[in-house]
Amino acid sequence: MLSVHERAQLVAAARLYYESNLTQAQIAQRLNVSRPSVSKMLARARELGIVHIEIRAGDEGKADLLQRLQSKYALAGGCVLTDEQDALTQAMHYLMAETTADKSLALGWGYALGEVVLKAADCSSYTQDGMVYPLIGTANFPNKGYHPDELVKIWASACGRSCYMLGCSAFPDSEEERAELESRSVYQQLLQQWQSLDAAVVSVCDYPAVPDEATATRFGNALEQQKAVGSFLSYYYNQRGEFISGNNDYCLHIPLAQLRRCKKLIGIGLNAGNKALVGALATGLFTHLIVSEEQAKALLK
Repeated sequence: MLSVHERAQLVAAARLYYESNLTQAQIAQRLNVSRPSVSKMLARARELGIVHIEIRAGDEGKADLLQRLQSKYALAGGCVLTDEQDALTQAMHYLMAETTADKSLALGWGYALGEVVLKAADCSSYTQDGMVYPLIGTANFPNKGYHPDELVKIWASACGRSCYMLGCSAFPDSEEERAELESRSVYQQLLQQWQSLDAAVVSVCDYPAVPDEATATRFGNALEQQKAVGSFLSYYYNQRGEFISGNNDYCLHIPLAQLRRCKKLIGIGLNAGNKALVGALATGLFTHLIVSEEQAKALLK
């Protein structure tokens, strides 16, 4: 049985060769291996069925669950994790491999995403060209998972990307303050980059959740009245995938219209309940999903 890291390397090599049309020499440089090693990796990927008309990144033992999730929820890919004790490391390797060829990558926030990114800080097995951007401003919580500028910096340092930081709060106090922040050149430049993202990674969270994202001030009773079940990037939705608005919601995050244009939206659902995951998938935004085996089985019921 392949280790998580070995499988991630095979998937990365296969994607770069078959989907991005890189030469074996270019792949060797990108993955920090020799060119003969790339040839062996591509052959091994074919032997294991990773390359079979299309590239499959699922773990051997859970490929059937992943395929069923893809079929039921119209997903392009994802990962069903097999070892709960090492789930974050598995998720990190999957994300590194999945986004290797994506030049423009963006990160959201959340506990799960923060932990996965911190795992990347100790990994030097991947080289990724391009930029990494935040999708939302910083929250006033001590947990690093809610500091997207820090997350993009860590990810960029781990894999050799350049990073762009927003440098402002996610929660302006008023519409006027938000307008002032949006008028700054740093935001305007980021707004342009958001229009052509190759991939974005976000955490799917339950509602209600801890920490609370100033929901009472922003939404009043709307979240309870409209039966919110989850959120990502501080966008809240019900189980039908309908987004809920608030009269005082001035959150500074990527507009939904631009997020819909993102070629690949990867959701990390490790800390989310079934209702939050079902609602997130019902929004129609997600193309890839990272969940545990237990979560995958619940979604398929």
